[in-house]
Amino acid sequence: MEADETRLPFDAQEYAAAAYAQGKSLTDMQTELSEQLQSVRRSLYSLINERYQDFLGLGTSLSGLDTSIASLREPLTEIKGEIQSAHLELQTELDHLDSRLAYRTQLREKKQMLRLFLDLGQLLERASMILQEAKATTEQTDYIKCLERAAVDLSQIRYFAKKGEGLPFVVNAQPRIEQVEQSLLDALEQFLSSCAKRYVELATASKAEEADMYEMARNIAQSLRAYSAVEETDKAELILRSSMVQPFAKRIFGSQPGRGMGLDPAKFSDMLQQVLQFVKAVGVPLIRDIEAHMSASSGSTGYHFATHVFWQEIATSMMDSLPLVFVPGMPARFHKNYQTACSFVSAFGDVFSLADDAFKDGVSEYEVLALDPTFIEFHRKWQLLAYFSIQKKLIVGALEDSNFKDIHETTPGLENGQNDASRPQTPSMSSKLTKPNRDKLEPIKRENGLLTEQAAQALWAVSRCWSRDVYLVPLAANFWQLTVQVLLWYQHSVEKCIQQLIQAQIADSETDQLLQHIHDTYAVNAAVFKQIRTICQLIPIASAHDSEGEKSMISSLGTAVTQALAPLEALVRKARDAIASTIVSQCTANLVSNLRRTTSQYRHTNRPPPTAASSFVSKLFTHMATMEIKIDGMESSNESADFGSMIKQIMRNRVAKDVSREFAKVCLETLVTLSKTEASLQRLRSKSRGAGARVDTGYAGDLPVPPGIDLRGKAPDTDNDKIRRQIWLDVVQLSQIISDYGVEPSDEFSSFAQLIHPFGK
Repeated sequence: MEADETRLPFDAQEYAAAAYAQGKSLTDMQTELSEQLQSVRRSLYSLINERYQDFLGLGTSLSGLDTSIASLREPLTEIKGEIQSAHLELQTELDHLDSRLAYRTQLREKKQMLRLFLDLGQLLERASMILQEAKATTEQTDYIKCLERAAVDLSQIRYFAKKGEGLPFVVNAQPRIEQVEQSLLDALEQFLSSCAKRYVELATASKAEEADMYEMARNIAQSLRAYSAVEETDKAELILRSSMVQPFAKRIFGSQPGRGMGLDPAKFSDMLQQVLQFVKAVGVPLIRDIEAHMSASSGSTGYHFATHVFWQEIATSMMDSLPLVFVPGMPARFHKNYQTACSFVSAFGDVFSLADDAFKDGVSEYEVLALDPTFIEFHRKWQLLAYFSIQKKLIVGALEDSNFKDIHETTPGLENGQNDASRPQTPSMSSKLTKPNRDKLEPIKRENGLLTEQAAQALWAVSRCWSRDVYLVPLAANFWQLTVQVLLWYQHSVEKCIQQLIQAQIADSETDQLLQHIHDTYAVNAAVFKQIRTICQLIPIASAHDSEGEKSMISSLGTAVTQALAPLEALVRKARDAIASTIVSQCTANLVSNLRRTTSQYRHTNRPPPTAASSFVSKLFTHMATMEIKIDGMESSNESADFGSMIKQIMRNRVAKDVSREFAKVCLETLVTLSKTEASLQRLRSKSRGAGARVDTGYAGDLPVPPGIDLRGKAPDTDNDKIRRQIWLDVVQLSQIISDYGVEPSDEFSSFAQLIHPFGK
């Protein structure tokens, strides 16, 4: 490397990295560094020579510098000593101030403790005097005022006792505090209980004195204010429960024999009506008057009377006194009692206007009731799943076919995420129950135009699931799953019947049964989809006035029904094909013999040429007409479906194609035979004329029309031509019959009609 004196300051790491990147060895690097060192030295020597005077002045310019520094060091040292002395003095003063402040804080705390001691003693003394004064007074108004003042003092006593917790004088005063507290709470309980009982007597009297009730409500409100001051609202609500509601609830529910077993719904309804009347007479005016007295002075009351006083006691008494009313031993009574209980809960909320109640303490009364443990337990107490199991057994046991037990639980439902406990289990058919009697099925048959027992039983079971005396709102998902299972049962039952009928030698009776099953599948499908609209009104999530939600629900339920009945579509097609095949066989049974009869009519009989179709052609579809009469009879009894026109059109199309195809085939075979016979006769005539005569076979490549034969515009003169003309007339007549049916013949028949066109007029 060339010497470069500008490479200063020299970076050894950078140089080593560059040399490594260039692949230089250590010897090369040593050589380069030596050259660089020599270059730097030469530059230094050159610089000294050029500025030699300056170089010599370096030493002289620093002369006297030590003296100057020494002269500056002395004052700076003096200043440093003064600063350190001042710092020590200030630190001493700060320590003195900190000790004074700590002493002052200690004095303040001692003063506060002394004030606390004095205040606590004064409050205890004053509270004791107020309680003594309350005992001496005879007026209820003065008495409750004294108790309310004592409650305020007790609240402050509790505050000071908590603030001075652990201090000796607070520990020593604790027995006296507890004595004052217990005396106050006992007095409040006795006063509130007596006022509550008196208020109930006044409210339930034949002639209630509103002034007395208002005065008593004011005393109760003042008692509640006192309880609120000492933060004992729960005790106050418990006293009101035991004094006002408990005696009435025990009298209503506790007097029933059998602990509610088989309780008559009418009697249960009467009991709940008495409860509502009591609540209206006592609870509503009491709450109104209490809130009127308390809201003016204390704002939010902090009480939830409707839930904590009335509902909790009523529900608890009902659950304790009538535990068996929640057991579905008698399903019909259980259903009515549950409906009555739900109506009672709704009416209870309406009485207190819970849904429209203003918010209190950030929570509405309606939310307090909904979240109340007693409210939740009351609803859980009803054994709804046991009730559903009983109803399911009754409905399933009424179905006649034991293949219901083969239906799996993987059926479409409202909720895919149901747990096993809430899903209905497939019942065992080991203990069959009685089928729905004929009197119950006949109205269903007439209403829906049903012809089979399976269809009537399926619709009976579906309607039973959603009938007013069976269905319960919380079991909507369960009953919907049962509905789908019933449809699957119907699908399996019909599948078995149709397959047995198809496998059997089909006669008129089997054909009629197949037609009945086809008819009923359409009728059941239409009836179930009609029932879906009623179901949507019963399901809670679709009961709101939300048209979009209802449409979505109808679509979802319809999809589930379609999936359950989807296999029936293929079965119905098979059944239709079997019926059509039977009709075709009946229509074409004598077709060959009839065409032979046509041939014999004109062979060597000298009959005149035909001018009309054969009589048997107009009777070809007699069996189809008979079937249509049966279908029309079914349609007249089914007002909800266009089964007749649809099934007739399908059957006409199938029968017309198959009959016309068979007709063309038989006619073609007849004409082929006729042409072959004619060709044989020509060959015989040719032999009689001589070997050199030309033979016209009259038959070419399976064509039924011999070469040179065209009967259009002229009368047939030979027997064979008369036969050909008769077949042509028959084909024309059959084409017209098929056209009158509104369907098309088969392609083979159309091709055959075009082929024999030369035989026409």
